[in-house]
Amino acid sequence: MTKLILLLSISSMLIQNPSLVSQTIPKFEIKDQYGQIYSSQNLKSKPVVLLGCFLRDLEVCRKIGRKIYWKMQNLLWKDASKVEYLMYLDLRESNQMVESYIEESKNKQFESILLDRQGQLSIGLKKQEGFLRIFSKTGNQIHSEYIEKISDENIHKIHDILRGEIN
Repeated sequence: MTKLILLLSISSMLIQNPSLVSQTIPKFEIKDQYGQIYSSQNLKSKPVVLLGCFLRDLEVCRKIGRKIYWKMQNLLWKDASKVEYLMYLDLRESNQMVESYIEESKNKQFESILLDRQGQLSIGLKKQEGFLRIFSKTGNQIHSEYIEKISDENIHKIHDILRGEIN
């Protein structure tokens, strides 16, 4: 019983404090909706912006992810391709309707979304918020936060972090 209470306490601390979740990029190998495989092993040569959400929070994540991506394309301009942007969804609670939507949207030009069916990146996710982490070129975590809405202040903070990592 004591071990269970200790385990629950540690889990609660990890969920509430994103900086405790992982100090290096988590190991994963996940396909996006188009079938392309993304692996943590292939991401060590450039900074990585990793944004994740639960399935039910797709719209929150999509809005945050799009704004970060497009703002960074403009702010970093020529250096934008030196950063890897990955968004993922925890799909462990998927159902037939979701799977049909994913299949139908393969013909559309949506941004790539990693479909985390095994929960490889699920540690630290919170309901109704995006879990944003930034990793250095060497795979070390240099920033993490939970975001409900993306503000200009967030954008400038992310830009400063990435600019420092690129230079």
